[in-house]
Amino acid sequence: MKRLPALLPPWSLTTVISLLILYLTLVPQPMPDDFTEPFPGADKVVHGIMFAALTGAIVFDRGQSARRVPTRKFTLLAAGIAIAAGALIELLQLWMAMGRGCEIADLAADSLGALLAAPISRFIYSKF
Repeated sequence: MKRLPALLPPWSLTTVISLLILYLTLVPQPMPDDFTEPFPGADKVVHGIMFAALTGAIVFDRGQSARRVPTRKFTLLAAGIAIAAGALIELLQLWMAMGRGCEIADLAADSLGALLAAPISRFIYSKF
């Protein structure tokens, strides 16, 4: 992949997605009072998407900073970092006691999203 123009500082995408995930997972009530899930388990789908995006952002930013397609080993490391972040967030939800629940199912969804995104993001990065 050709290096994109340096319009933003290095690792900007990972930073923005990380901050968004922290907001959505740690703020006591990030959604309006009248919000209802569109279907049962929608929050788990959102968790998977958030951590897939985090993994993809890490892979993308690494590729941009190294000016080459990230290695398979690095993409697995990126997924591991995203999974570790998901585990830490679940613990923070427990420790902060601000009305957010610590759920193993959320961590499972985070992990699944991160693991699915690792090879996909590397493949996509290599094609563009």
